[in-house]
Amino acid sequence: MIKLYDLVFEDIEKNDIDLGDKTQEFNEKLELMPSKPRELLIDFVDKLNDSELKEFKNLINKYSNVKDLGDIKTPLEKKVANLEKDPAGPGEILFHLELQDSSMDVGKQTNHDLIVKGKVWEVKKIVGSEMGVRGERKPSTRFRLAKKGRASQFKFNNNLLEIVILMDKIIENSKIEEEFNDISPRLRQALDQWEDVIIQSKKNTGGNTPKDAILKGDHNSRFRKIMIDIIEIVKDEIKINTNDEFTTVKFGGVGITPKDKGIDPVKIQQVDDDSVLLNFIGRDTLKILERLNEMPYAKEGDFINDIDEAVRESLKDMPSIIIWGEKDGKILIIEKDKFGDYLEFGEVAQGNLIIKVKDEVWSNA
Repeated sequence: MIKLYDLVFEDIEKNDIDLGDKTQEFNEKLELMPSKPRELLIDFVDKLNDSELKEFKNLINKYSNVKDLGDIKTPLEKKVANLEKDPAGPGEILFHLELQDSSMDVGKQTNHDLIVKGKVWEVKKIVGSEMGVRGERKPSTRFRLAKKGRASQFKFNNNLLEIVILMDKIIENSKIEEEFNDISPRLRQALDQWEDVIIQSKKNTGGNTPKDAILKGDHNSRFRKIMIDIIEIVKDEIKINTNDEFTTVKFGGVGITPKDKGIDPVKIQQVDDDSVLLNFIGRDTLKILERLNEMPYAKEGDFINDIDEAVRESLKDMPSIIIWGEKDGKILIIEKDKFGDYLEFGEVAQGNLIIKVKDEVWSNA
């Protein structure tokens, strides 16, 4: 069987790079790299001066364990770390060189970046910084999860879609809108808010509705907060104006109880000295009330619980992670079994879950 080394040996031999007692180790590192980063590294090392070559030699097999990795400090280390300009690549070459018994993902053995002593690692580069909770600057630690993190596949997105479809159905039916106004001005207020959301959404996105955004799994925290505020109004008014079985519906402080549950509740249309005029509320409105009352998100915490579940689900296939900051070179090692202690939901952007390192991780680092 032809070994990978045999296939790349000719290219390695042609590099004419002499690292003295480190030459063999360097060539072994080249053997365990895909062709593109290997060519980048050979070209880079070939242009180093004597002092840079001396420093470069000291990088090879510097650490015996991933947990021993040191921060990226020197200009040379930063250059090696950034040899691959592709956003998915930076850092892999440097860590591969530094770590003993390491290989890059040669031949797509995994969908990730490094294999060190048989264990798979993902490498993530973070760019720039962001403002912390106390006004301090901290590394910007957000990264997307690509296919595994598509928001449209998770429960929270499906729940939001159901809510949006329901709210759209209400405002499309003028009779239901009128009956909502009769039941409670605050219910009508919630519908008015929803219509404003639709108008603003179309205005800001060039025609996309909230339903469009949710179908794409692309909705920001401001949008979700507005939805939750509307849902709170709706659920609160339903709680005030009905009992749990929907056998009693109150209007203007007066309770009307049908004799049989199959009879629609009624509304008081007019009260005078001699009579009370009652009109039935349509069954469609009653069904809408019941479904609105079952909506899952009445407060931000409910939503975040489902988001957290989505994050855990999307991280199931992610191996342990090496995170490094471009600006300060700081290294953060996150073992897979510690994801819950280090990582949390950041946002939804372009249909993807964005994961972030918790603020307190950097504060305690």
